Amino acid sequence: MALYTVHAPRSAEGAATDPADLVFVKDGFCWPALFIPLVWLVWRRLWLVLLLYVVGLVGLSILSGLAGDTASTAVTLLFAVWFALEANGLRRWTLERTGRGMVGVVEGRTAETAECRWFAAAEASVPVVRSAPAPSAPRPPAAADAAAAKMSPPSPPPAPKVPPPPRPAEPGIVGLFPAPGARP
Repeated sequence: MALYTVHAPRSAEGAATDPADLVFVKDGFCWPALFIPLVWLVWRRLWLVLLLYVVGLVGLSILSGLAGDTASTAVTLLFAVWFALEANGLRRWTLERTGRGMVGVVEGRTAETAECRWFAAAEASVPVVRSAPAPSAPRPPAAADAAAAKMSPPSPPPAPKVPPPPRPAEPGIVGLFPAPGARP
């Protein structure tokens, strides 16, 4: 199963986030970024990363003219594999930079499975609001109340309100290497 990081726009403390604003990013190798990197970058709207990618390719092509055909092919292939390995990390970086912080991690075979698990867990953590009991017949005398209280089982306490989880002060670490400037 793959891990997916969940990113949401920063909002006021305790404010609910619209589920349509959540972004799920797979942790690991990105096949489209290997085979069609420019299309993938435009599709994901990673403009700064696209600019850096093009600058990197131009730099590699200039250096490859000095190294020879075999070396330039090997370096270009290694660059493509490296980019596919780091593509989702660059996407996470762009999301953080544009104000969508990481709010959690979920696992699933596909993005749809991860979304279903995320929303099922979110739905399970929402407290159930119980309505007040309907008014009943007139109350019996105090002696009858005491006898009824001894015979009936105690009612369960009301469900506690669960506050939303606190947002981390720093972005969480996903993968093997922490973000630059993060404390160990």
